[in-house]
Amino acid sequence: MPWYVPVLLRIGAAYIAGPLLLKPLVDRYAQATLLLLQFLGCLAVALPLAVVWHQHQLDWRIVAVGFSNGLAAYCYYKAIALSLSRTALFAFWDDLLAMGLSYTLLHEGQFLNARLVLGIGVSLGAVLLFTVQSYSQQAQEPTTKRLPMRLYLYASAYSVILGLGLFFIRYLGVQGTALGTFLVNWYGGMVMAALLLVLSGADPAQAPFTLPWRVLPRLGGLSLVALVAMSGAYGAYRLAPQTVVQPLFLVGEMIAPALIGLYVFGERQALDRQERRYFVLGLAGGLLVALSFS
Repeated sequence: MPWYVPVLLRIGAAYIAGPLLLKPLVDRYAQATLLLLQFLGCLAVALPLAVVWHQHQLDWRIVAVGFSNGLAAYCYYKAIALSLSRTALFAFWDDLLAMGLSYTLLHEGQFLNARLVLGIGVSLGAVLLFTVQSYSQQAQEPTTKRLPMRLYLYASAYSVILGLGLFFIRYLGVQGTALGTFLVNWYGGMVMAALLLVLSGADPAQAPFTLPWRVLPRLGGLSLVALVAMSGAYGAYRLAPQTVVQPLFLVGEMIAPALIGLYVFGERQALDRQERRYFVLGLAGGLLVALSFS
């Protein structure tokens, strides 16, 4: 399978379909309950697949990292409930952290070439410029319309934990860990984290397990989307270096959810001219990265 196929699969599932399904749910219902039911759905699909594939070995390392990323997912849910578009702009540190760790610890500098370095630089520059422009626009809003500081705290916690998790996934891919083993242990850990959050009363203003039946099909679809997205990420990290794959995820994570938040969920009327330019620049950088590795 070409390396870019799972990349496109993850971008479509995680950054387009996922936010479209998730945003209406986290706006109305207890995030910890949503998290638990979603990842129970993922585990319910992953476990029989792993058994059929004879890939269901217990690995406590993966369980532990999955547990921490379950907490990261909760921070993400809390952040996008406040603003999907702003979370997309400020949550790029996971990509930078994952690339830096792979470059340093997995010696992926050998895969870099002039076009790839240029593409990474253009992508990162576009994200940073867009972030600065967006933040300055936000600062000009009246105090009553500004987003609360906890949005940035949630986005920061999510990004740091996820960045470490993404590097660990790449490490497992290099080690040749089977997909079934990875998914079962990963979602087992995430379910444990979500259950702990529910039992600890993480959403005190909302009663747990009070979802109406009509949202369950959407939640089931979200479980499948999450499973596809994670499988795509794992496949991409097994087939290509993280320093190649991650800039593409960075651009996708910034652009797609931000546009969905702005234009589908009406979080802001429109992008200004500078922001549109930075979007195009980010796409150009991502395309340059894609064309620099084969």
